[in-house]
Amino acid sequence: MYLFHLPSLTSGENWYELAVRLEGDIIQPFLSYFFRYYYPSRSSIPPLPIEGRPILTSLAFKEKHSSLLYPLQSPFVPLAFLSRGPSRWGALPFARIATPTLFQIESITRARRTIFIQTPNLTSRALLKALRQALRKEIQITLYLPRNMMVLESLITGWTTTARCVRKLQKFSKEVAGELIVEWFQGDERQSFVAEKSHIKFMVVDEECVVVGSSNCDRPSACTSGEVNVAISDVEFAKNILSAVKRHQATGMLDV
Repeated sequence: MYLFHLPSLTSGENWYELAVRLEGDIIQPFLSYFFRYYYPSRSSIPPLPIEGRPILTSLAFKEKHSSLLYPLQSPFVPLAFLSRGPSRWGALPFARIATPTLFQIESITRARRTIFIQTPNLTSRALLKALRQALRKEIQITLYLPRNMMVLESLITGWTTTARCVRKLQKFSKEVAGELIVEWFQGDERQSFVAEKSHIKFMVVDEECVVVGSSNCDRPSACTSGEVNVAISDVEFAKNILSAVKRHQATGMLDV
């Protein structure tokens, strides 16, 4: 079994996580990725039996934030492991786009109705191009973004900022009469913790395909950084986890 965290809401130095529990064959790719890229000797995976027993989560966490834990146990839910190791060539102007970002682009391209994205950073030209094409097709796009986060990093690695990219996307949306909703992140004063920033990297397409993991929607995640995402195709799961993401913040003043 494996506890996969939907990247966190942060408040000061504290991290509060929406957790998704994965189990079964999907665990092996995680182990392979770790031992290939981050284990010192890049050795083969040691024989580690994966026993079917419950994951022990902090009792204090479960008692205080029980609504943040979402088990995913059905063997019939389609899962896809999307990874790419760190690359020195990613800084080159025409570097190849990594697998996690390619899947995000393909998901946006195939969207029929809606796209929801929450990310700390939105500067990837390839993703922005896909979003523009979706607006042309009258797909409803909703973006949840933090203000002034990773600005210096964006300027250095992507030669632009999220705010600038969003302004251009909003202008394009008006030109093609597209439906674009942009909401800037707000912590929820009603919660037992109040998040000041959002580090969630999360996408839902057509209320069915969920993509969660480490990838920001920026150039480093697309070309340079080592990233791991998981795609989950399930209508009920998409509904529940999207509701949870919205419920634990005041972005858009939503009450779900």
